Amino acid sequence: MYDTCRGNKEVLDAVKKYDNLLGYIVVNPFYEETYKDLDCIGKEGKIVGCKIHPDYHGFDLSSPMGRKLIERVSNFSPLILLHTSCMSGTGFSTAKTICELALKHKDNYFISAHVGGLYQNSLYPYFINYSGIETIAEYNLDNLLVDTSSYFIYVYPGVMQNIVNILSTNKIVFGTDVPIQSSMQIKFKIKAINSLEIPKEEKAKIFYKNIKKIIKI
Repeated sequence: MYDTCRGNKEVLDAVKKYDNLLGYIVVNPFYEETYKDLDCIGKEGKIVGCKIHPDYHGFDLSSPMGRKLIERVSNFSPLILLHTSCMSGTGFSTAKTICELALKHKDNYFISAHVGGLYQNSLYPYFINYSGIETIAEYNLDNLLVDTSSYFIYVYPGVMQNIVNILSTNKIVFGTDVPIQSSMQIKFKIKAINSLEIPKEEKAKIFYKNIKKIIKI
């Protein structure tokens, strides 16, 4: 958030140190020097793509700046992860915008984080943004998936099943994002997916098979 280049260096150091770790490079359009880190994608082997975070960095993905950013990143990164949120004071990368970008850049894979986005206002806590999921389902693009990095899928019963019903297991990848609530967050997420009333083969798509096709490991 405060020093993108330093953060990227920490990621590079971490993936070199740990064999079982893969990483993303982050680009901030307000700091031209962050674009240089895109050279690490692929060449470093364990840097699998680029993460873009309009809400933290303060720009709208649908703006000319946002679209130009995707144009530049798409030339370096086959996989682009986009923070998606509709929370109060945010919402700078909506599911619809991501769908439009994925439709334009069909040679790249896109992941809409946090299962298509979250809603929040001053009166209610967070709740799932099913409209974002439905928008992604309507576009039905082969190069656009969502990840499971949202606590909704294990805090509220039935949410994960609803997401699968709307999108199908072919469009979902297991996402860790930042496990703010300790490693228990990831354990509960695994439990929520394992509790789905679908065959083990379909669960395997969510856990690793879908992403394995994209990053070719």
